[in-house]
Amino acid sequence: MVIDLGEPRDEVELSPRPLSRSQRRAMGATLALATLLSAGGAAAPVRPELVAVTIRATAADHYVVDDDALYLMRPSDVVVRAGLRTITRYRLPDATEPEWEAAIYTAGRVRGASLVDGMLLAVTQAGPDIETIAIRPDTGQEVWRRTGWWYETSAGNGLLLESRAMTQQLFSVELATGTVRWSRIYPAEDPVLIDGERFVHWTKSGTAEVHDSTTGDVLATAHLPLDPELAPQVVGDLLLVPEEDEDGSGLTAYGLDRLDRRWRADVDVRNEYVSGECGDAVCVGVRNDGGIRLVDLATGRTRWSAPGWGYAYPVGPYLFAYGRSETKNPRAALLDPVDGHVVGDLGQWNASLPADDGRMLGIRENGLRTLVARLDPAAAKVKVLGLLAGVFQCQASPVAVVCRRSGGSIGVWYPERRL
Repeated sequence: MVIDLGEPRDEVELSPRPLSRSQRRAMGATLALATLLSAGGAAAPVRPELVAVTIRATAADHYVVDDDALYLMRPSDVVVRAGLRTITRYRLPDATEPEWEAAIYTAGRVRGASLVDGMLLAVTQAGPDIETIAIRPDTGQEVWRRTGWWYETSAGNGLLLESRAMTQQLFSVELATGTVRWSRIYPAEDPVLIDGERFVHWTKSGTAEVHDSTTGDVLATAHLPLDPELAPQVVGDLLLVPEEDEDGSGLTAYGLDRLDRRWRADVDVRNEYVSGECGDAVCVGVRNDGGIRLVDLATGRTRWSAPGWGYAYPVGPYLFAYGRSETKNPRAALLDPVDGHVVGDLGQWNASLPADDGRMLGIRENGLRTLVARLDPAAAKVKVLGLLAGVFQCQASPVAVVCRRSGGSIGVWYPERRL
């Protein structure tokens, strides 16, 4: 594969030299657009601080960004017929050379790829059938392939869930060899919830069974009727089951060790949803009016509620919250987990997950231009790094921003001073 190193500086750069009248007009237009893009809390960039790399690709080539890696898959995922496919991995942020390339034969398109404990796992789909293929990244050699979705359970181990018309089968698989340690067959309509070292299976009669994901042993059982239209979740060491009964609508928490009832919270399971663990609490989102509230994991009591937010998750000492928005660029802010008040309004950004030092990369898209910034949740600050032109379908990873360029090639941008 041919890789073209991009411009060492990005499109926006202020020169210290005197400018001509035409240059001043062009500069004014650029700064006006930058100011428009930065509305909502960020200042226009003074000087670009991004290094650019271009990976040659066509518009039909499919790629996936996974944390600090980019996987380029050819042919495109829209090609569904069986055949030979190539997966190329680039390490982010610099992406100047491919780390490795693997060629595999698949029955259908490649849905995605990810590096798990040193093994590349590629997920393919042919019709309703899902297949997981394990490849050694250093040699590109296929190690094993099995039907089903892969769920990581512990280091070097995982579960594959294969779904058929009448049944579903769960396999415990050793990642390095593909060896099956044990398997279970359940009716297709039985709910199965996999969460790391444990999984929960519900029988048709409403009996819930907690299993050890490594051995398959049953750890606890209890009668917990489950509405198939409502999805249970595991948060910390609790199983959260949405329920509708004579007492109304609510969310009941059970301890995973013994399936003992811990608490019940007044949650409208049709109009509210659990968006995830928020430290020692759980964030519950409200669908109708757009807001979140924090429910204590120990008691089920609501600590506080804050209107206007749609989703939140812990970042350092704060909650990183997104506002309700119909646009590509939702409002982002830091909330105090104690009472929900806004600690810092960061403006309109789509942010990456935090890097190792806690900082994030944010993007703000406007047509074919995207503003890139570094977000520092600990300091509640935003620093604009540059403006990208002629790009679309941008994604922010913790270490780089990846976009499509006009013509189909893939652009990678990362800060000169690494995060």
